[in-house]
Amino acid sequence: MTPISRRAVLRLLSVAAAAAVLPLHARRVHGALRIDAALFPQAVASGDPGTHSVVLWTRLAPQAWGRELVLQVAEDAGFDALRVERTFAVGAATDGCLKVRVDDLEPGRTWHYRFVAIDANGDAAGSPAGRTLTAPADGDERDLNLAVLSCQDFNGRWYNSLLPLLDEPLDAIVHLGDFIYETTGDPSFQSGEGRRVAFDDAVGAITLGDGGFQSARSLDNYRQLHREYRTDPALQALLAKAPLIAIWDDHEFADDCWADVATFHDGRRDERDRARRRAAEQAWFEYMPVGLGGGFDGAAVEETALHPHTRIWREFRFGRRAALCMTDYRCARPDHLVPEDAFPGTVVFDEAALREALPRIGESFDAWRPKLQPYVDLAAPEHRRWRRPLARALKQAYAAEGLPAGDVRARVDAILAAPVALPVANAILARHDASAPFFLDAGPIPDAADLPRGLSWAGVGKSRLFDAVGSRYFVLADGYGLLARLRAAGVGGALGSALGDAQAAWLEAAPERHADVRWRLIGSSVSFTPLRLDLRRPEVQAPPAWAHEVLLNVDHWDGFPAEREAWLDRFDRDGAVLLSGDIHASFVSQHRPRVVEFTTPSVSSKSLGAILERNASGDAATREAGQRLAAALDPLLRHGYVGLRYAQTRRNGALLLQIGADALLARYFEFDGALVSECLYDQPSRWRAAVQERRFVVQRDDGALRLGDAAT
Repeated sequence: MTPISRRAVLRLLSVAAAAAVLPLHARRVHGALRIDAALFPQAVASGDPGTHSVVLWTRLAPQAWGRELVLQVAEDAGFDALRVERTFAVGAATDGCLKVRVDDLEPGRTWHYRFVAIDANGDAAGSPAGRTLTAPADGDERDLNLAVLSCQDFNGRWYNSLLPLLDEPLDAIVHLGDFIYETTGDPSFQSGEGRRVAFDDAVGAITLGDGGFQSARSLDNYRQLHREYRTDPALQALLAKAPLIAIWDDHEFADDCWADVATFHDGRRDERDRARRRAAEQAWFEYMPVGLGGGFDGAAVEETALHPHTRIWREFRFGRRAALCMTDYRCARPDHLVPEDAFPGTVVFDEAALREALPRIGESFDAWRPKLQPYVDLAAPEHRRWRRPLARALKQAYAAEGLPAGDVRARVDAILAAPVALPVANAILARHDASAPFFLDAGPIPDAADLPRGLSWAGVGKSRLFDAVGSRYFVLADGYGLLARLRAAGVGGALGSALGDAQAAWLEAAPERHADVRWRLIGSSVSFTPLRLDLRRPEVQAPPAWAHEVLLNVDHWDGFPAEREAWLDRFDRDGAVLLSGDIHASFVSQHRPRVVEFTTPSVSSKSLGAILERNASGDAATREAGQRLAAALDPLLRHGYVGLRYAQTRRNGALLLQIGADALLARYFEFDGALVSECLYDQPSRWRAAVQERRFVVQRDDGALRLGDAAT
């Protein structure tokens, strides 16, 4: 008797599993099939490849809800060697989405799949066919090709950056977040022209800004964003080519979010919204081919999978070549260290606290004293004459921000009851006197050498009552660094972890789980690369108020500097290649001898340099300084961090990693940012001429990871 191979046994098991669902006598669909894109407007996708499993996905249009929906998985593109055929039903519970985990597949193989809708008359119409792959077996030594993507705004923009990847062999597509954007035309970074999402459920959305653009809030809003983004032909072609491995960042819910809190109003109101967060997550689990979160086989996503129980951090293994840990930076992290509504004059740490705490972090008060601000106690008799004009000015300022009268009184009373930084108090008094009758002039509070000094929010960069600047962006590097170090040491309350305890323990134990793997990859939605700018440099010609060293974006890992450095030290023990996104720029960094990071540019979202240039405002001198800053941004970033080997902040693009046994090749495909407004899908000669490729190689050398340029 001829022995039965393991492969044959697995095939029989798979057929048996299909027979449990379908009638024993019937194969429902044969060979060639009429493709009906109208029934499958979002085409197909696959994701989360395991050695024996993969997740397959499609969406059936509403007019076909109620029809039988058949999934076929085959060994060949003609669907003759059929391995799986199962029938499902979908409807409103999942917005027509079907997500299926297929098991009992052999590792390291290519699979073909499609979905077929069968109406009451027995007529069949199919989706476009997709191609997917299972991960290699644990001992497999084959090389690996990974596409790495981030930030694909749909509004007025096209996904030309994906086109070079369609010519490349891919084992998986790693998406690091901002797969959708929750807003429909935010003028600070989105285009008002070209294709654009307009919410069907406009009442359920949040209206923002002077232009009346909207942000998603309802489940229908978030579903519509996924629906419309997934109609892009280039994105559909890429997702049909290889399995997707995705995490979210902020825009899948709300810009610069943390947990279930948005930041649109910069502290003017409480933006905690659990229902909105859960709606965003539900839509993501429905529309993304991820192997978690529930919602499989046409069933609704379970509430137990949603905030605050969410978990999207997970890992993948590709033979002995690589292991990939995908992390979640948003769900467990605390609020930003500097509140957006912090009053600039509030003294965060007074002199007594600093004298006691600074030695605990290896610093001295005397060394820091020149960088700290004098402050005054307005309740002291010698300062009481300035309380009324300050109260008058502050009430007017807060009322102008739209706060209710009760909130205004409460905020002003709290400010005047605590020490206030003298420079901030005098700036407010100067504005008061400029608009008050002469007999109400208050004049400045006198300075004195013996005034106590402390760290105020102004010393961290906060200059307005409600603003992301000085809170999430453009914070003063020295002041923020001191604040973060003190909080990380437990002074003034715990800082909190960006990843949370459970995820941190899982990530820290990863090297032991992957001890036999050649390359350890860490996927992070935000970059570990410090974005430190010295605005005192002559090329900026900054106005005096700008002339400081600043951290550009502390919504990133710059917001948790102590935790970041601790993670980099841990990664250095066993070696790691970090993959990150969100910042709309290309960065290549060598953080440690055994830690390299590749930050991928945005697929289509406005580049970092263009955002800075567009948002430069104020008087003519300030606008011109902002334009100079944007023009000099790349060299300024490289000057600010010695580990940054490449910075490119003006182009869109994508990243391809080609991973061999002893060398990893990183290929950046970049396009001029202006081309994002044109659709080049049917113009191959134009996009091929426009793409600019930059290559970097990481060599394994005596335990170190050595980063260098590679020839194109």
